[in-house]
Amino acid sequence: MEEKIPEWSYYSDTRGLGGKIKEQIEDFKVEEIAEHETDGGNHVICRIKKHNMTTMETIKKLSNVLHISRERFGYAGNKDKRAVTTQYISVEGMDEEDLQQVFIPNLELEVLGKDDRIGLGNLEGNRFEVVVRNINLPEEVVGDRIDGITDELDGYIPNYFGNQRFGSVRPITHLVGKLILQGKFEEAVWTYIAKPYDEEHDKVRKVREDLWETRDPERGAEKFPKRYRYEKMLLYHLVKTGDDYTGAIKRLPEGLQNLFIHAFQSYIFNKALSSLIEDGYNDTDGELPLVGYKTALRDSKGDQKIKQVLEEEEIELDDFKLRDISHLSTEGEYRECFVPIKSLSLEEVFEDDLNINKNAADLEFNLGKGCYATVFLRELMKGG
Repeated sequence: MEEKIPEWSYYSDTRGLGGKIKEQIEDFKVEEIAEHETDGGNHVICRIKKHNMTTMETIKKLSNVLHISRERFGYAGNKDKRAVTTQYISVEGMDEEDLQQVFIPNLELEVLGKDDRIGLGNLEGNRFEVVVRNINLPEEVVGDRIDGITDELDGYIPNYFGNQRFGSVRPITHLVGKLILQGKFEEAVWTYIAKPYDEEHDKVRKVREDLWETRDPERGAEKFPKRYRYEKMLLYHLVKTGDDYTGAIKRLPEGLQNLFIHAFQSYIFNKALSSLIEDGYNDTDGELPLVGYKTALRDSKGDQKIKQVLEEEEIELDDFKLRDISHLSTEGEYRECFVPIKSLSLEEVFEDDLNINKNAADLEFNLGKGCYATVFLRELMKGG
């Protein structure tokens, strides 16, 4: 029943460090690289630093505390949950003094001034500081292994979307997106609500397993814990309306609705790039489409690979023009196949205090916007 995300092809053959990341929340730190003028506008610009909290969770908490709609918040990108992350947000139509009074556990908020709304384009990249633990290598070997990997990568990594794009515990966002594109709204809703995965907590997994079999919305709405508010929202909608599955999808936050489509675009991109790398492709200037209804597939090797993947997935470009949920329609764009790793440094190798007789490495590096640190770390840590 489970559908796993494929193991995308590695770019480097050199043996890596091994080890583990995110054993502690403080082991993974991300800070946005961006400039905001704060010289006037209707949006208050804030720098927020959060512990073990996604961007969406943060916006939800802030909207509840401030008693305003989540639509009034702007941000440049989603950040990982199990990490210490620093990013910029904008809040429309608020007094700076009101924001300065906000207190939320595990969240630090600094008001910077006023400017225009922050969106996806307002970001240069991200600075990462990551501790890789449980390394079964002598201290003097760690640096050599890192040098070996980065030399073979020649400063570039595949621009895969990280697996968190699809759901770390339940990788279903791209599956829901595909079903929406195919017009299979009923199956899309049940996949989002009920498709079970072994990695999820036993209690919730059993609720999903039961619901996957019974498709009984009233029973499911009663059994889901309170914090699963989106699942409960959709189930109560079905209890009330019977079979309005399109309406159920529209009840979700628009950002989440868009994520379903974006996740399937990402899946197509990763699948095509992985196949190209297996074939020896290494053009660091190459691009692949994030497909949409306006994508014009060229005769290039990459575009033809995308065409092949779309055929395998039984999706056509015109499917991205969603007539029943028009706001999810997407024209498409292009994304670089490889991206540079910038300012990589090994800060320290030290004895790992969480794992007996193992070492840990403290790394710092920069990546451009839309690039995933986990993709680089996957290359760096393999085979150790």
